[in-house]
Amino acid sequence: MRNAQIIPFRGDLLDEVVSLLQQTLHADPISRSLFVRKVLIDPNFEPAGAPVALVGDEVVGFGLSIARRLPLEDAPPDTDRGYITLLAVHPQYQRQGIGTALLHRMEDYLRSRDRKVVLVSPYAPNYFTPGVDVNAYAGGLQFFLKHGYQEVYRPISMDCNLLDLRIPDWVQQREQELRQEGLVVEHYRPHLIPALFRFLHAEFPGDWQRYAREAIAHIEQGDSPTRLWIAHEGGEVVGYSHFEGERFGPIGVAQSQRGRGIGQVLMYRTLQAMRLQGLHTAFFMWSDDRTAERLYNAAGFTETRRFALLRKEL
Repeated sequence: MRNAQIIPFRGDLLDEVVSLLQQTLHADPISRSLFVRKVLIDPNFEPAGAPVALVGDEVVGFGLSIARRLPLEDAPPDTDRGYITLLAVHPQYQRQGIGTALLHRMEDYLRSRDRKVVLVSPYAPNYFTPGVDVNAYAGGLQFFLKHGYQEVYRPISMDCNLLDLRIPDWVQQREQELRQEGLVVEHYRPHLIPALFRFLHAEFPGDWQRYAREAIAHIEQGDSPTRLWIAHEGGEVVGYSHFEGERFGPIGVAQSQRGRGIGQVLMYRTLQAMRLQGLHTAFFMWSDDRTAERLYNAAGFTETRRFALLRKEL
């Protein structure tokens, strides 16, 4: 390895680390604010899990690994798992052993926290991408494979041009039929909160509840209630959809209610709300080919990125 020193993250290196990420991870713009929100104030962040590579006083590499200490709300425990969510080496210093040294330091950190498996990089709530972008970072994917990581599957990211959005007649007709059956799709209203969280607890435990809590807090402080849509029937919530800025989702329907067209109605309601707020694009970071075929393609979503979610036994 080139004359590089590997040290735990220090606060005085913040700007240099962010600058390195911006120069290296060209497909993922990471601002200082985003880094602070997703890394430094994450309750599971520890400097020991975020090694920095220095050549002299210059930051030339950075990695971020997480061993969860605070469990996600109602989610199954993952105390056997660790996560790697960032790894970057300055282009002028690549292929000199620095990336390998950072990776080994992160793996050692996760072992010290009794983790048996490491994943790249499905860490909720603060992942940057759901794996390694197979096109933008093809060399990075080969790097992890060379170090014993294996692909689990390939999530996709998709975008939709909202200016071209048209709600199909059949979706509007299906919404009317659902209403006649007693199922209502409407934007957030406070009286729906207890039923919404019963639904999320039962169907989507974990990070989805945080999304809903934060969205409701922002709505109650002035955001539009149309950023959160709820399907309910007989006093119980059976589906939910959400957006934040141009980011669409999460969206989900109770397993017992799938196949009724509820997901399509929720999706188009949410996309139309985004369009009416003046947004031109909707995107999401994480889905799979089957869901894209069943739901998203018809609304005009197209694949923009594909990732490799990776796994290694420690």
